Amino acid sequence: FICVLAFRVRELSTHRGHFQAPSLTNNNTFTSLRADNNSRGEGEKSRRPLRKGRWRPSESHLTAAGAEPLFSLSWLPFSYETTRKSLSINVVKCVDAQDLPSIDCGWACASNAEKIQLRQMKLSLRSELKMIEDVNLHNKYPDVYSDLRLLRFLRKSKDRDVKSAAESYRSFLQWRKENEVDNIRKLIEDCSGAFTPTSARLQTVATHFPTNFDYLVQETDEMNDGDKSVGKPAILNLGGFDTKCITKKILSSNSDIVLEDFLNYWIFLYESIHLRLYQQSIQFGQMAFLDEVCDLSGLSLRQFSPSFVSKVMSPWLKMTQAYYPETTRRIYILHPPAIIKVAWKLVTPLLSQGTIDKIRFVRKFDGSANDFVESLSW
Repeated sequence: FICVLAFRVRELSTHRGHFQAPSLTNNNTFTSLRADNNSRGEGEKSRRPLRKGRWRPSESHLTAAGAEPLFSLSWLPFSYETTRKSLSINVVKCVDAQDLPSIDCGWACASNAEKIQLRQMKLSLRSELKMIEDVNLHNKYPDVYSDLRLLRFLRKSKDRDVKSAAESYRSFLQWRKENEVDNIRKLIEDCSGAFTPTSARLQTVATHFPTNFDYLVQETDEMNDGDKSVGKPAILNLGGFDTKCITKKILSSNSDIVLEDFLNYWIFLYESIHLRLYQQSIQFGQMAFLDEVCDLSGLSLRQFSPSFVSKVMSPWLKMTQAYYPETTRRIYILHPPAIIKVAWKLVTPLLSQGTIDKIRFVRKFDGSANDFVESLSW
């Protein structure tokens, strides 16, 4: 409370001559705090000069002004200057819907309100999107730079916060640039869209993490009856993940595998996934998602060493959740072992609440992961 009060007093003192007070019940209440460079009011007499010509409101000023102006932003201007640096407040101008940028995935939006929010997001990102168009990336990689990917970032926030979604997308673009992710995206073209990388280093990582994307690759002509979204299953054999070996290689000083190789492998997988999801979204005319089937058969606590959790799994999950939002629709957990409660406590702090809400434990199923996929109507 003291810090807030001190900050507001400082604001009142440093922005002299650059604001107007709000209209209070008593119009004369804030008179002594109004700045006038050409004249001095009654309250001017009690001002005490500070270094560099600044002044500090005395107790009489604060008493006369009351507490409301100190804790209300209504009196602040849209832009102002200080003696130390220039500050500005971004003002979101009201724009008619007809003046907003158009979108090419209105068919994927859940409502007219979501369409407007997506168009507002494009308006906020107009400079970034202009740079993408200038180098023709939106046509070269539409699965990455289309409005459909923007929509996934918008849906990342449950309250559909346009400003937050735009900032997340800017971070996404910066991350792709710094890590040259488009070069990894190009590898997918070289391997004809398959989920097996051609790079030897990425293949080495793949041998430690058995996965099955055959169901995602299969083309289907039937929609899910009564479902508003298309879900395609992918099988992750988590119980077979050799986390001990990959962690040892990553942390070793003379290893040919580093953390960057590990992360690049998962970037390759997620880029491949989103290419398929984009193609199927266009084919079916609605947003497509991935359904993960995680088989925990053989899972042990040895796979969750402190080194793996902090040095490998943490940056891995942070990356996928930040830069590939709204990829999965559901996450099915098969054959949870007795140590699942301990493993759950280790993993959940690294997961967002949105990801946790998608997890479904399947406890009464004795078949394989393939049998589970075949038993459900996708």
